[in-house]
Amino acid sequence: MHYKLYRYQLTKVSGEKEREIHPDDHFKLFQRARGTDSYGEFAEYRGKRDSVLMFVREYRSDFVGLIGRHSTEREVTTYDAKEDETYQVEVDDDDYPNAAFVCLPRLRMIACSDGARMPADGAMSRLHQILLYRHRAYFVVEAIKETFDLRKAVNRFRLIEVTFDILPVNPHTGDLGLKLDESRKLDHIKKISGKATAPSSAPMTLEGGFLTSVQQLQQSGHAKVGFVGRTDEGTEVKVPKPGKTTELAEDEEDSVRNESVGVRIKVPEKLDYPFNQAYVTRIRKIARQFEESTLDDGDG
Repeated sequence: MHYKLYRYQLTKVSGEKEREIHPDDHFKLFQRARGTDSYGEFAEYRGKRDSVLMFVREYRSDFVGLIGRHSTEREVTTYDAKEDETYQVEVDDDDYPNAAFVCLPRLRMIACSDGARMPADGAMSRLHQILLYRHRAYFVVEAIKETFDLRKAVNRFRLIEVTFDILPVNPHTGDLGLKLDESRKLDHIKKISGKATAPSSAPMTLEGGFLTSVQQLQQSGHAKVGFVGRTDEGTEVKVPKPGKTTELAEDEEDSVRNESVGVRIKVPEKLDYPFNQAYVTRIRKIARQFEESTLDDGDG
């Protein structure tokens, strides 16, 4: 199952004032927004009252749920074999395409499954409309937009793939980076693009070799870097290359913002919904690697 990771804010509108809703109250708010309203109506999204929040379950400070849409009719293709023609016919339907999510209120993050029938971005928009319609609450999400320092990635994940673009440098980078740039100039190369891979049993390191050169160039703002890593449980985390190069801080733990980079999480095995506590904890551990501050997160 593929997930997209977001940061979110949940605020309540009262009159002309807007206040943040405490993380411990998020589950109760979601719980009261399930199903239809008192008039039997779903929330409206893009002109149709078909958005529904379903099957919400709590796990300590976190919870899971399904965001769906009610398909009341759909088109199917019929085939006339005698005339060798096809026709589009509308039929009644009672299907609820949906996306599963894992909400982590104390981290103010949410991971949503990303599928063809219900893309994650669309599911988040529907969830916003549901909470606004039912509680006048604003659920505002932002996909992760952060360049992940390669040093941090190596320390936190088992790196099996690194993609990179290396651009011309100036003297403000490390020795290895300068050597790589000098070799580039010898053959009149403007840009080096590539992919380095390693088996999960022997993940990549930064011990003074080629990848260290790439990291030095990333730090000085002369390389764009993306990676694929795995956790100890086998969950895959993918952070693609950003659109622009960015000079990183000396401290690898400092975040770099304003880069349109989406974090993707891939859980290899298929698990039926509702997920168990171990599964939720697994997603939480990954989300924490992208959280700037976890002062409110008291349950580890």
